[in-house]
Amino acid sequence: MGRYATLDMAKRHLNIEDAFTDDDDYIEGLIEVAEEKVAAELCMDVDGMASINKGGSLPAPLIQAILLTIGAYYTNREDITTVQTRPLEYGVKYLT
Repeated sequence: MGRYATLDMAKRHLNIEDAFTDDDDYIEGLIEVAEEKVAAELCMDVDGMASINKGGSLPAPLIQAILLTIGAYYTNREDITTVQTRPLEYGVKYLT
């Protein structure tokens, strides 16, 4: 389970009903991956992100960056796509 984003937060972000639990383990894995990715963007480890707000919760832009990353990975589960994609204009890069 993630340290900063919860399964409930991720499912709400992904518009997944609470009753649908088939992907819960997968989503929890994505939470961990997304937190690691955002931490790497900040040049720190996941535990180090706790120091950003002096041990409190993460600032809202970092939570949003984690959720956007989860959404991108949940939607695009393959290494390749037949659709041309491009980064969101004000996506994760601008939040971290």
